[in-house]
Amino acid sequence: MAVDPTQRRVLRAYLRAVALAEPLQHELAARHGVSLGDLHAVRVLARIGEVSMSSYGSELGVPRSTITNLVDRLERAGLVERASSAKDRRVTLVRLATAGRRAVADTDVLLRSQVAARLLALEPEAQVRLAELLERVVASPPVVRPVDDGRGRP
Repeated sequence: MAVDPTQRRVLRAYLRAVALAEPLQHELAARHGVSLGDLHAVRVLARIGEVSMSSYGSELGVPRSTITNLVDRLERAGLVERASSAKDRRVTLVRLATAGRRAVADTDVLLRSQVAARLLALEPEAQVRLAELLERVVASPPVVRPVDDGRGRP
């Protein structure tokens, strides 16, 4: 599938927006002593709540050994806690610790960022429309399909 000029514009604008947010993500990760990927994992756990290790791994799309190492790191950083399931003692649950909830709720850095300044400078109607579009993109199921880059390559 060839990319038309509008699609190309959307993709370029998205990449520029992501680049604008990157310093903010790095500051948040450094502030909480974890990598960007680990911070993402903390946010996913905040969204799904207390869950078994295997379900957490499935949600993140990582194998069992990787989720164990990830939870080890997050636990050492004080962001998550492990607990035994009351229903099945063979099952280990993972949940956010107090510091993990703080990391997810950390909006000080965001509010002082260039990203926030630019977003909040938009007219209220534009803010609403942008929020609606971003929420729609985030809520859509992932679709994997090669896109022709216009040079005959996907």
